[in-house]
Amino acid sequence: MQLRVTNSPFKPLLIWDGECDFCRLWIERWRFITAGEVDYATYQEVADRFPEIPRDEFKHAMVFIEPDGTAFFAAEAVYRSLAYRPSKRWLAWSYDRVPGFAAISETAYKFVARHRGLGSTITRLLWGKDVRPPTYFWARRWFLRALGVIYLIAFVSLWVQVDGLIGSDGMSPLNQFLPAVRAQLGPNAYTLLPTLCWLDSSNAFLHLLCGGGVALSLLLIFGIAPALSLVALFVFYLSLTIAGQTFLSFQWDILLLETGFLSIFLAPWQLWPRELLLWPRSTIPDTTSLVSRASLFLLKVLLFKLMLMSGVVKLSSGDDSWGLMNHSLVQALFSRFLSRGRNRRALLYLGAAASTADRCWIVDFSPTRDRYHWQLLLLQSANDCAVFVTD
Repeated sequence: MQLRVTNSPFKPLLIWDGECDFCRLWIERWRFITAGEVDYATYQEVADRFPEIPRDEFKHAMVFIEPDGTAFFAAEAVYRSLAYRPSKRWLAWSYDRVPGFAAISETAYKFVARHRGLGSTITRLLWGKDVRPPTYFWARRWFLRALGVIYLIAFVSLWVQVDGLIGSDGMSPLNQFLPAVRAQLGPNAYTLLPTLCWLDSSNAFLHLLCGGGVALSLLLIFGIAPALSLVALFVFYLSLTIAGQTFLSFQWDILLLETGFLSIFLAPWQLWPRELLLWPRSTIPDTTSLVSRASLFLLKVLLFKLMLMSGVVKLSSGDDSWGLMNHSLVQALFSRFLSRGRNRRALLYLGAAASTADRCWIVDFSPTRDRYHWQLLLLQSANDCAVFVTD
């Protein structure tokens, strides 16, 4: 349904029922998503400005009015308003072009409109009292700072023992290792083992890499040029990891490299980002750069991979000491700690169900005595997947 109004608004306007709690919750979310491109008002405030639209129509459906006076209703109104956010334009596009999409959307809208109380209950259960999309500003600030501390510990701990490990008089001298690799692999050695130490394998250069890593870690901790610092930290630590041979080939070294690389895309590309600078009682400014959702997703995938593969390597080792209880004690269900206010209860419910099923052995996938181990791994994976589902 479409019509035109004569008193068109200066900006796109979405009109909603101010007495509807369900509407109020989602309007706050959409207000955040459209970021000032769309105005919002209750029909109790502005209905008199648009006499072409019956007052009963405002009570039953949202109305979206374009600056040219075109008015849209119900689900189409929501999609047209969200189209002012580029990432949401597919909704309006699908409404116009995908067969059945409009009919399903309008049917679902009518059902929710008749059961607003149920909609509010489900919304509060899954999202909490605040359904606005999370900004992750504080999470980014402290995650990058914590990563800087970890980098600092890694570089300092290596610095104090680098001479004894891979120095010229160390247990596995780097100045002998690299020539041997180059002799065996030829030109491929530079791509298979990427390290700055191909330029210089002296003790002094190793100390330069460690000292540079310490300085860069401090810059990251204090929020100075975080993206550039992370790029340099990754290059320095990768160089030392390759140079360190077996001494730096452990899971935590690889994990630090993976996390550091993905964090490059999480950090703001500014020399002095105010939201990361550390000073007493500092707050997040209004001009903060948006947090990349792609980088957040990749970091969650990395966490999921860590949890999953940690369980797989233990259970596939054949070592009976990694029994059900031992594994559940050392492999915590991280999604409980990652939950935020808007999805805390949903995650806790799923976590409790998974843990209860695990303890009670209510699922039987295999007749072997090790079936409980794999049940736990599956339930743990499902629990961690809830981070993606409810985010």
